[in-house]
Amino acid sequence: MKKFIITFVLFLSIVFTAIAQKTIDNYQYVIIPLKYDFLSEKDQYRLNTLTRYLFKEKGFIALFDAEEFPEEINKDRCEALYANVEKIKGGLFATKLEIVLKDCFGKEVFRTETGSSREKDFQKAYNEAVRNAFSSIENMDYEYQPVDAEVEEKNEKVIENNADIDKVETKTKDIENSISDNESDESMDLTLYAQKKPHGYQLVDASPKIVMQLLNTSAKDIFLVKENKAIVFKEDNKWFYYENDNGKIIEKELKIKF
Repeated sequence: MKKFIITFVLFLSIVFTAIAQKTIDNYQYVIIPLKYDFLSEKDQYRLNTLTRYLFKEKGFIALFDAEEFPEEINKDRCEALYANVEKIKGGLFATKLEIVLKDCFGKEVFRTETGSSREKDFQKAYNEAVRNAFSSIENMDYEYQPVDAEVEEKNEKVIENNADIDKVETKTKDIENSISDNESDESMDLTLYAQKKPHGYQLVDASPKIVMQLLNTSAKDIFLVKENKAIVFKEDNKWFYYENDNGKIIEKELKIKF
């Protein structure tokens, strides 16, 4: 188990690099809300339908947030981008809109240039402004390029180096035996409560304050820790936190209630 964990931690940097460097080209799905915040009705002025149409024309698989999702999205909501249209303040005689694309964590991946219209009729103004804003995406050379293949290739290279892993495992034994309790990790000694999220779970304390976010993996009872080169895994009916902090191995038992 320890050998597997060390392999997994070595692979973490590859995984997080891939996540951090995701661009529009790494997504084929775009989820569009049926209602924008600045409007009072669903699909008012057919603006949401227009947004979906424009993404489809560009080559995306565009879906409304209220319709049935493909199995791939149901399993992992992070496979999709989430679109929104925002109304920009300013300009007495102009309607200004921007299209924003965010990932499953709410992180902004792309924002268009401001699209504007001086039409007085609301439907004409909003439609023209959205089309003008979408030109920022229309002018891009979009081509879907999944990152999984690249990550899997690098993962195979890491796993193939079993001899190197054995050396790492030997070198880390002394470090593991001298793990010190870090004051900043005091929260790990407390009971944490798991709250289900599309990407996995978030662990909160009794406050409740979010202590960490766990990302799903293909392995059972093993989660990546968001923003850390760490994993949380289950062994002998106990949960453990394992981190490689620039060569310093941090391993702690966690008390988690799901």
